[in-house]
Amino acid sequence: MTQLTLNKAFDSAEPVLRVENRLAAGRHRFSLVVIDAQGRASEADLLVVTVQKVLVPSPGPRIPPATPRRPVPARPDR
Repeated sequence: MTQLTLNKAFDSAEPVLRVENRLAAGRHRFSLVVIDAQGRASEADLLVVTVQKVLVPSPGPRIPPATPRRPVPARPDR
């Protein structure tokens, strides 16, 4: 896996890139430039990725199970 560094170019001959970095919440901009066999560079393709903070809902109040104070008579079958 690849570790990307801010403002540092990364070269690869592979068409797929698997990145190891964990991005902080916020907007991140990436730029892709392809260089052909003659050394000519393409125009940069820009991509903005927005990472959102995961919000875990807090558990509600814990309500203990109800315990009857006296026996509850069984209901006869009808």
